[in-house]
Amino acid sequence: MRFRDRREAGERLALRLRPLRGDRAVVLGLSEGGLVVAAEIADVLGAPLDILLTARIEAAGPPPVLLGAVGEGGLVVWDHGAIRRFDISADELTRLADQARGSLARQVAVYRRDVAPVPIAGRTVVLADDGAATGTTAHTAIRVLRARQVRRIVLAVPVAQAPVLDRLAREVDQFVCLHPLPWLHAVRNSYRKFPAVADTDALELLHREPRLPTEVPR
Repeated sequence: MRFRDRREAGERLALRLRPLRGDRAVVLGLSEGGLVVAAEIADVLGAPLDILLTARIEAAGPPPVLLGAVGEGGLVVWDHGAIRRFDISADELTRLADQARGSLARQVAVYRRDVAPVPIAGRTVVLADDGAATGTTAHTAIRVLRARQVRRIVLAVPVAQAPVLDRLAREVDQFVCLHPLPWLHAVRNSYRKFPAVADTDALELLHREPRLPTEVPR
């Protein structure tokens, strides 16, 4: 299965998530690409939309090696298997983590300048992304949400690698994935159109007026 673009993927996920209408859910996009998916879900649920910011901790490639991620609130999650495989030193890990924190700080400066986070404590959170190849970034986001004392976490992705899906499913209350794959080299391969999402486009989604629940074609 290949999706036309992130919007179509979000529309298809929204069909599966319609039972959450009336649950006072909040829909969070996992960084910019996930925000496009999340916006379609939020429209159908009539739910508030926000972004959960993270930054990847990567060693130089090619291709870059994902070693972990940092999330809002200062949490850091490491992929210890990757660190052992590539024999990354403690000093190098510290340097790369500091780089990721700097990247996250720049995102926060852009997205939180005049858009306060939507309150999520005690509420159901739908965490949406455009795919899950390694799950490290989603794992970080889940830990951030647990620390914020949300009532329930629903992870929604159009495509995921099956072993990643199995691991993440144990960390959330519900996991909705439209197209699990035995192997997923890159999320972009599941889309016909997969452009980078500009900050201006993401901010436009965050600044839009709240919408009433809508229907999507079956």
